[in-house]
Amino acid sequence: MQQINRRPNILLVTTDQQRYDALSVFGGFAQTPHLERLAEEGTKFTGAYVNNPVCIPSRACIQTGRYTHQHGVRYMESVLDSTPGLPVWEETFMERLQIAGYRTGAVGKIHMFPPRGFEYTRLTNGQGARWRVPYGSQFGPAQLGDDYAAWLERKRPGAYAQIYEQRRSNEYKRYHSAVQSVLDVDEYVDYWVAENAIDFIRTAAPQEPFFLWCGFCNPHTPVDAPGKYAHMYHPDDIPLSERYLKRPNPEQGLDEQLMRRWLAYYYGLNTMVDDFLGMIIDELRRTGRFDDTLIVFTTDHGDFAGDYGRFGKADFYEGVIHAPLVVKPPQGDSVAPNADGLVELIDIAPTILDYAGLPIPNTMQGTSFRTIVNTGQGGKDVILCEHTLNDHSRSGKCLRTARYKYIYWGPNQGSTLRDLADDPNEWRNLADDAGSRSILVEMQERLIEHLTLTERPILRR
Repeated sequence: MQQINRRPNILLVTTDQQRYDALSVFGGFAQTPHLERLAEEGTKFTGAYVNNPVCIPSRACIQTGRYTHQHGVRYMESVLDSTPGLPVWEETFMERLQIAGYRTGAVGKIHMFPPRGFEYTRLTNGQGARWRVPYGSQFGPAQLGDDYAAWLERKRPGAYAQIYEQRRSNEYKRYHSAVQSVLDVDEYVDYWVAENAIDFIRTAAPQEPFFLWCGFCNPHTPVDAPGKYAHMYHPDDIPLSERYLKRPNPEQGLDEQLMRRWLAYYYGLNTMVDDFLGMIIDELRRTGRFDDTLIVFTTDHGDFAGDYGRFGKADFYEGVIHAPLVVKPPQGDSVAPNADGLVELIDIAPTILDYAGLPIPNTMQGTSFRTIVNTGQGGKDVILCEHTLNDHSRSGKCLRTARYKYIYWGPNQGSTLRDLADDPNEWRNLADDAGSRSILVEMQERLIEHLTLTERPILRR
């Protein structure tokens, strides 16, 4: 393996609630040319999975390289900002980079309460379709926040209040929040995120390596695409999945016309984020930093997006836990175009430390996938995803292998066994199938073993 001559710059780009199979780079409908070009210069992972199917716990896994049952950020409060943050003894990879001399920054949505390990921050909590008033919501402070609000008010006074006025409209309610935004593209929150990312890169000292976490807020609901992105995809052209067509859930009013409209706006937001990614990459090229920058692109979780007549996340179906992951290594490191093995998002932290030339602490359960980037070979035998509902009424563990998925929801709440080779749409539960008994027992044992082996306390750093 060739070694780079200096510590690389590092750019971590995360989206919010982005389906793997929505993106053209992975064969989906939404056009993502900038991500496709990035994948041509890096590695496209087809077997990447989140470790928690909701925002804050998933991001805590990325930040620490540890599973939910290790770092303890297990759930999200309904009043979002009251969600317990990482315990003081948990150390993030950003803090390690900072100690090692990296200039660290975070822009957009990283959902870390409080943010740790950053010298520069321009943060927002994200979209948050539940928030219908600019201030004073029962769910806590307004999602988009004061920094973005002040920037938007300077551009167009009154625009920030218009966002929430639209959310109280009958159109917003009638179309499940699939509406054209009242904002122009250059007023939208993710434009502000990209602008701050570009400013951070532009002002970075050439001799000082930097780490930047760029957290886009989209395509999280509401799917209120702005400007040209609201009309980029015509609803009549949108294909509907078998998972929707077999279970459309008409009780929710999700007829085919509305479903196509919702997906058209969702795909528009995916392409918008891709264009903003392109702006940031162009700045890296313009400043001569692209070649020496490690770029990691992923999301925190997916979305049902109409599958089984559902929206949102907080479950273990593939549309929710299968994540897009593209990695472009710095110049001098070998790169394979594709990697099909299983990896987890807890592997991002040790991978970043590996490229930065820093030791990977033995408390990190994640493993560096740098060798997979180099060769395209390798991966894990299993991935683990965990979830606890806001009210703690349900808590589950999901173990997935290359073929099978086992889910345990706790005593008297059922379990699920799926054969993803024979049933990729996840219609059938084989947990009570006599012919699958041996596989069920094997997956149960593997889950117990994995949880036991990963009960790794912090003993030393």
